[in-house]
Amino acid sequence: RAAAVGVAPAGGRCLLRAEPAPAHAREHGRRDGRREEMVTYKDKELRRFNCRGKCCALCLLIVIVSVLVLFLGHFSVLRFEGLASQLPLFARNANIHWPVNGFVRVHDGEFVVVKHSDSGEDANKTCQPFYLTGWNAWDIAGAARIYPKYHKTVNNVTGKKALSGHLKEASELGFNVVRAWAHTVDPKYPIMKAPGKYDESGLRSLDYLLNECRKYGIRVILSFVDNWKYEGGVDQMVDWSETAPKRSMERPSDVEGDFSQLELNETAKEYEVRRHALFFTDEGAEGIYKDHVAKLISRKNYYNGRQYKNDPTILAWNLVNEPRCESWLVDGCAGMLQNWVEKMAKYVKELDPKHLLTVGAEGFWGEGSSRLENNPQHWAKDMGQDFTANHLPSEIDFATVHIWPDNWNQSSIDFQQDWISQHMDESAKVLHKPVILQEYGKKIPLNKLIVKRGEVPTPNDARDKVYSAVQGIVEDSARSKGPLKGSLFWNWRMELMVGVHEGPYTIHSTDSTFELLHQHAQNMHKLSKAQTYSCNDIRHL
Repeated sequence: RAAAVGVAPAGGRCLLRAEPAPAHAREHGRRDGRREEMVTYKDKELRRFNCRGKCCALCLLIVIVSVLVLFLGHFSVLRFEGLASQLPLFARNANIHWPVNGFVRVHDGEFVVVKHSDSGEDANKTCQPFYLTGWNAWDIAGAARIYPKYHKTVNNVTGKKALSGHLKEASELGFNVVRAWAHTVDPKYPIMKAPGKYDESGLRSLDYLLNECRKYGIRVILSFVDNWKYEGGVDQMVDWSETAPKRSMERPSDVEGDFSQLELNETAKEYEVRRHALFFTDEGAEGIYKDHVAKLISRKNYYNGRQYKNDPTILAWNLVNEPRCESWLVDGCAGMLQNWVEKMAKYVKELDPKHLLTVGAEGFWGEGSSRLENNPQHWAKDMGQDFTANHLPSEIDFATVHIWPDNWNQSSIDFQQDWISQHMDESAKVLHKPVILQEYGKKIPLNKLIVKRGEVPTPNDARDKVYSAVQGIVEDSARSKGPLKGSLFWNWRMELMVGVHEGPYTIHSTDSTFELLHQHAQNMHKLSKAQTYSCNDIRHL
């Protein structure tokens, strides 16, 4: 704006004011020996009028051009970086397969997105099935707070730029869902620092994830708390509680991967198991959990101003990732877990009736179930879960299954197919709810993984067979309107931090498996478009 004011038309000076020059300018003129030419009052008024008109026109033109440049090319420099997501889809990316238009709902056993043919209460409604095709990225919510100034990143990229590129690639592949943790996963980058005390940088990083996902047509499943890791997990909430007994034994530190009891002696193991179970009954731990839930649901996104409870980018909440209350040691653990699920499900739905909700469990069957023989091992019945009972409450909208054949010493394709089909059968006949395979993967020795872009993909036959089998079951279910409505593989990590440990389940977009994932996503999208149906009976949110 300052530059525009100083522009003068050719052929003369443009005096926008009649006031005399400031004292320092007059003094400067005297030192240079220059004198201002006196003009008559009439000439001065005429010249001022002409210059004002020309300068105003030029200023207006510059302002218009500047606004256009900002509007078309500089969304990222605005205070609300989410402004671009407010534009119609065709103005942002015409190639998005699954635009975020409205909340995903459950209708007649299907995940659907509702479309209205016209406005008003009498509008005709059509439902398009929404088949979940995506991946797990438990630590992706913290990516936006990574900067090369403080971290060693790939090609000195910022976390925000890497995240945007990652989501863009996912969208181009046809993925439509990512599952992430809405809590601290690394103590160096906390979300909740203490009960009621939050790190705003951590929350804004989660805000950025949601805002970018909306742009690229990626829905998000968020888990409120984790069963395994201490930071952001149930054990930390128990230790924070003022009503739980204080620790008498130091909690073993987490190593790579999830917390494991295998290295503990029997005394330490029993202590940790009993203390862990307190999460489901302790008043203080429950209060900390509920406050965290309320904080997230009422959160207003820094980048676009939406409250989380009103943001359709969020597909669903997990009450907890893989809850465990081990009944082999703690009497009544299964009942404690079930009561907690029912109570917390009601609480979440009271605060947020628009979003879908599920438990987040692996899907083990507990004592008394007719399907005990379908568990992976005898220990599974003692984990406190029961697939059927956990998903029966009306507040639970859909069921989930996790499958870890390598971890469970059940690595055959036959077991994998039977595990999935048994849960499909129970979902259809007893629950009458959709079910998704929320976690699945195949372990590949680290020395066989590809870790650099640009290399020729190496076929990982064992993993490809597992993924192909899963995808075949999911696609067959979709074609026949069966209960299994999608799958999320574990896991795909973006290329951001240098030297990050990668587990044997990690896959890269250069792997042969990714071509299978890409084709599966395209197949699921075609099935969805072909199955749109009228649904005027669906209730209004």
